[in-house]
Amino acid sequence: MDKYKTTGSWLKSLASWRLILFLILLVATNLSIAVGQISLGLSLLLLIFAGIRYGQWPPRTGVEVSAAWLALWALAMIPFSADVAQSTLYFRRFFLFSALWVASAVSTTEQRRFWMLGFLVAGAMAISLYGKIKIAMTTGGVFTTRFFGASNPMSSGAISMLVVLVVIGFLFVRGYRHRWRLGMAVAALPVLVGLLQTMTRSAFLGTVAGIGTMILLVRPRLFLIFLALAVVFGVGMANFGEDVVSPRLWSRINPEYVISGKNTTLRLEMWRGGWEMIKAHPLTGVGDCDLIALSPQYYGDENTVYHGHLHSNPVMLAVIWGVPGFILAQLFIFTPLILLVKRWRSLAGGPAGVAASPALAGWILGAVGAWAGFYVAGFTEWYFGDAEPMVLYLAIIGVAFGTVSKRQ
Repeated sequence: MDKYKTTGSWLKSLASWRLILFLILLVATNLSIAVGQISLGLSLLLLIFAGIRYGQWPPRTGVEVSAAWLALWALAMIPFSADVAQSTLYFRRFFLFSALWVASAVSTTEQRRFWMLGFLVAGAMAISLYGKIKIAMTTGGVFTTRFFGASNPMSSGAISMLVVLVVIGFLFVRGYRHRWRLGMAVAALPVLVGLLQTMTRSAFLGTVAGIGTMILLVRPRLFLIFLALAVVFGVGMANFGEDVVSPRLWSRINPEYVISGKNTTLRLEMWRGGWEMIKAHPLTGVGDCDLIALSPQYYGDENTVYHGHLHSNPVMLAVIWGVPGFILAQLFIFTPLILLVKRWRSLAGGPAGVAASPALAGWILGAVGAWAGFYVAGFTEWYFGDAEPMVLYLAIIGVAFGTVSKRQ
């Protein structure tokens, strides 16, 4: 028992309150980013208090060094920013990194991890069902318009993608009864439909990448079959998709629009402008700031619609923090993947490991899938700078770094 835990109600203990706040975060990520960030902030304060007062800091995850180097570089680059005041304000994005340690600190038992899965899926189901009902009532169909969720289709698509991949990770883990698997699949179905309703192509690709990565880790021999099926499905949709999906969804995924549509051409123009920014500021970057005022110097004309970012994680990281910052960001991004794969192999390498911690195994595998999905989707979206999916992504990674324990 934790030495700071009282003999009174478990609701009054620091450990329990941190768990409650984290469960609220998991639900609120799908419903309200404000509530989610408030919960994260309170959880962080309790975590710091427990560390200072009782010396009970969360165990090291292995990501601390890479996170610290990236934060220090971003801090050092503020004076060189095109907008020093805004870069100073945007440095608050590193507050979101705390979700990783807040999550790992409360991921201590199997029972807690099952609770976390339940709250995560419940929040995603709630917003997905709300979206279906709202769209159906206002338009008379399910795929007649894009689902915005709590913010916008891109963020909602990424969040739904992450939830779906975590659930699939659990379904891949051995040791669960068929009824439990069926129940999880049914619960995740509205979330999957919600993902499709967002019509966010980056999230679609990320979902496929995440599933493929998990299959490669769990059943390498089946990966080529999965890849072949994905190709067949893609070719089939390209040729017959117009006949099997709604006109609105088809307008987003038909090959002609994907290759030469306005979203694609605008992104290519943005990325060329980003390359010019990198060449002009290779060491320091232009600063972590809104790029609307700066962009006309590097790309576009009087008809170009400028955005505050360049719709790509790799491009934006190099643009705002320079090449060294890009390298440090990649180190921070890839470190969890390496650690998660090692953890999966050590925990799930044999039946005994999975049997001892089936929920942790599910979170680890789901986190690997979430990592792959987030990384691939980030090629065409600035998800690293999008608070909603970034918090959930880091929280999933953090739960997967939880304490190895027996079923409780």
